[in-house]
Amino acid sequence: MTATLRVWTRDQIIATWQQLVIVVYRLETTISGTHAVQETFDELARQYPGVFVLTVVEEHAPIPAPDVRAMMARFLLTRAPQIVLSAVVYEGTGFRAAAVRTVVTGLALVSKLPYRHKIFATVEDAARWFAESSPVAHDWGEAAIVDVVTKMREPAAMRA
Repeated sequence: MTATLRVWTRDQIIATWQQLVIVVYRLETTISGTHAVQETFDELARQYPGVFVLTVVEEHAPIPAPDVRAMMARFLLTRAPQIVLSAVVYEGTGFRAAAVRTVVTGLALVSKLPYRHKIFATVEDAARWFAESSPVAHDWGEAAIVDVVTKMREPAAMRA
């Protein structure tokens, strides 16, 4: 039940597990980091007919620059035929976190993504939604998804 670690930098962690691409934005969201997400996604999409995307934004990560946001939006639209479900977890509590989740939810609605995409406050909530929304993710189990994300974020994962 170990993720395959693809990228570990001060800014982001990218891993795959089963048909799931997991991206954790720790600090800055960069163009090169977004390219790495695309490459990882494309590699997994060559192996599976459908790919799940779980993005976790840590509490202190700033909102990406406009050019990076545009690149991310293009990525999510151009890969739409391969995306089964997409979840974004914006961690944190309080007004700022709630406001960011609201804005991101609104942007997803306006973008009219052709796949199901939701915003959550916790990885546990996103994992539950995946398990409830897809037979494939249900078979994985929400606890397994949470465990994989937790372990990939541990410093020891850097040596994996």
